[in-house]
Amino acid sequence: MITVAQQVLDPKGIGGVSTEYNALMKSTLTEKYNFVPVILKDIKPGLDLSTMKFYYKSYKNIKPDIIHIRGAAIDSLNAIIPAFFYSKAKILVTIHGMYSDLVYISKLKRFISKYIVEKLIFNLSDGISCVYEGAQNRDVFKKYQSKMLQYVYNRGKDYDQYFSNRKMYRDKLKVNDDEVVGIYVGRITKEKGIDILLESLKEIKKENFKFFIIGDGQFLSDAKEYVIQEKMEEKVIFLGAQNNVYKYLIAGDFFVQPSLHENHSISLLEAAASKIAIICTNVGGNKEIVCKDGGIIIEPNDKNQLSKAIKSLILNKETRNNLSNTEYYYQKEKFNNNEIDKQLDKVYKQLLKKGEIK
Repeated sequence: MITVAQQVLDPKGIGGVSTEYNALMKSTLTEKYNFVPVILKDIKPGLDLSTMKFYYKSYKNIKPDIIHIRGAAIDSLNAIIPAFFYSKAKILVTIHGMYSDLVYISKLKRFISKYIVEKLIFNLSDGISCVYEGAQNRDVFKKYQSKMLQYVYNRGKDYDQYFSNRKMYRDKLKVNDDEVVGIYVGRITKEKGIDILLESLKEIKKENFKFFIIGDGQFLSDAKEYVIQEKMEEKVIFLGAQNNVYKYLIAGDFFVQPSLHENHSISLLEAAASKIAIICTNVGGNKEIVCKDGGIIIEPNDKNQLSKAIKSLILNKETRNNLSNTEYYYQKEKFNNNEIDKQLDKVYKQLLKKGEIK
């Protein structure tokens, strides 16, 4: 059996990396691969020698055929340098996101990320896999085409068993039957377009409408202040970070993702599985998740497009139902566990064919 060392920072965390790891440990691929987690409990900022020593010792103990590292930030660099010096395994990097994509960071941090950290990670790897197909055509990967492998989507969700609880979930939110409910789930940051979302919601004057914002982040206090300043407290409600977000999604009528950049969005997959209509921006892999006639796709940073899309869904229940049904069945077919397992299996096979294991 092929042994795969999986870099995991926090198995209990949120986001694509932790979600995929936990799903992987329950997948049919465990019949073909021995997945061994390498869990770093003491996370230190920046490049850290003790962290590298931890990874190197872990690789020596596990004796993997493949070392699977996720992401292209400093924490991944701490894992890939010792993997390179271990030299007895193929090194796979899955790109869930890149720090240099962030809009609201300093020029110095972007330069360091793009031209030092990410380049080192890509150069030291044996294979690179992205989480959506279009990412492989990005300029940053042009010089690494010989290393590019099959993309592997994040997995879809299955919330079918909870649909019958919709009324109960709405009652807990104190939502009336005739009220239309919009939902946002994610980090409360300007990177996620929360400021644009709030400006768009300011234009909504409908009385039978509520919008719930679920999550935490550095822009939360500013967002709350804006809502108070614009006297939107009865319309826009902050619920903080929550577990089991499907309860809120199923209680809703549509989901809004106003991000300035994305990869393969977990929140969009959750919304699609919750059978509610979707509005999202045309960034990253969003168009590979939301199919034609499965949602409303707008340009990022455009409050007029966003407010227009929100108004259209508030006013038209039939449109909401048509969009949600189309996308629900599409994601069931495209992002189910069997399909994702096939993609990852192909990646491992492609990687191992790249010459003999060192």
